Amino acid sequence: MKHHVSSRALLLSFALLAAAVAVPACGLTTEGASTTDPSTSPSPSSTSAPAPEPTTTTSPAPIATNAPGDDGGAPEAGPPNPYAGGAPIAVPAGEWTYVPMNDVVCGNGTTSGIAVNPSPTAGAPLLVFFMGGGACWNALTCLGGTASNVASEVGAAEISADVPRVAALFDRDAQTNPFRDASFVFVPYCTGDIHAGDSERTYTLLTKSVTIKHRGARNADAILKRLLATYPAPPKIWVTGASGGGYGAMLNLHRFKTAWPSVRLDVLDDCGPPVQPTGSTWQDMQSSWNLELPPGCTDCDSDVAKLMPHLASTMRKGRFALLGYTKDKTISAFTGRLVGSDFENHLLALRGAAGPNQRTYFIAGDDHVLLKQNPLPVAPSGVTLATWLTRFATDDPAWGHEGP
Repeated sequence: MKHHVSSRALLLSFALLAAAVAVPACGLTTEGASTTDPSTSPSPSSTSAPAPEPTTTTSPAPIATNAPGDDGGAPEAGPPNPYAGGAPIAVPAGEWTYVPMNDVVCGNGTTSGIAVNPSPTAGAPLLVFFMGGGACWNALTCLGGTASNVASEVGAAEISADVPRVAALFDRDAQTNPFRDASFVFVPYCTGDIHAGDSERTYTLLTKSVTIKHRGARNADAILKRLLATYPAPPKIWVTGASGGGYGAMLNLHRFKTAWPSVRLDVLDDCGPPVQPTGSTWQDMQSSWNLELPPGCTDCDSDVAKLMPHLASTMRKGRFALLGYTKDKTISAFTGRLVGSDFENHLLALRGAAGPNQRTYFIAGDDHVLLKQNPLPVAPSGVTLATWLTRFATDDPAWGHEGP
């Protein structure tokens, strides 16, 4: 028997998807603004530099990607790298700096940027984190506030408040953090399209309307051009994200493959599981966002769960890590799987279909985003998430599935 959930219940549940966790903010300097010597000021400092002026832009043309069938090997012969020619980012190592970018556009047409924290260690890996914050694809969701930042500007102050939420990745002083020596990049989220759309839509509900630029895919293109110029040959790249950013990590992996065809790529997806939504939701999302799916994922347009086997086939050397809560109240709402064990059954099915280099770390409960927890969760076996992430990051053969 089919179960139906009211629009009001869905809207209230979706509000959880965009809810923020109150945490202390970290300061960001701004690229081009005066800064103190990082050797005498190891902590991020605040900035009074103005955020970039709001602008409205037209979407740049998509960058063609070829999604090579393997990673970490010799690049395939073909046309010049479409991500070449960007301007390198030159900022102090060991501290966070906000880099404004006029070609990174939010839902309301204002421009944004990225935050970078280069490693003090030469030849360090690169870790790119896609921020989460809900999604919207119709009048109910886009006017109901289920997507963060689509109607506001995202600059240094907003990113500064978000960075501490994933301190588990960015803490350079924590000896248990396997990513502590990497160069960090924080990608904001303000397009409501899980970082993968290319459209502009006007949504109307009764007397209210809103126009949203769903430009996540074009923003990713612009960011990767800058990152390739700055980090042309890192030994490894971790493509990571939480919630909506976890989906963004999966959906943009082919862009990273095109930009760095000979670099090993690993994915860490925290609570962005490719669970198929109910009804026509997945098709509605694709239509509203003009969603750009990975090339070669022929069944992904009908079933988002097909992303897992697709990534397994294109990441024969890279690792894919999926974190999740078995009854995640946020993603349950996102997918419409709110009744009984419906969501949990679909989540566990992803584990059952995991490829040889894919592992899951699931915790019983209805919370959302494991990396924000302090202390980090512990699996029923006693394996802490910190230990599991270390096994993931170091190619430890003991890395395995954990959880119920």
